[in-house]
Amino acid sequence: MTTLNQRVVDVVLAAAEEDFLSNNKDAETFAAELALLGSTLVTAGDFLGTLSAAIVLKQIYLDRIQAQKEQKEQESQMKDIQDQLTSLKKEIKALRRMK
Repeated sequence: MTTLNQRVVDVVLAAAEEDFLSNNKDAETFAAELALLGSTLVTAGDFLGTLSAAIVLKQIYLDRIQAQKEQKEQESQMKDIQDQLTSLKKEIKALRRMK
């Protein structure tokens, strides 16, 4: 990631230098434009970082909700199995009494 950032900085500086040389701007104006461009890139990076954090947080919430649903489903299945076992025990007791 650092290499990519360095490449972006190098490209921006090269473009800015070319622009400066072709337009013969004074150094103060050039510096201000370069600062504005750098600030814009930083803001875009911050936005992407914030967006990715929001996506991760949403996925965490979705995973927790899914885990809760699966837990409730498993508890329901266990209750059904327990009810079936209880019913079978009653039937076995009833059959034993019939003998």
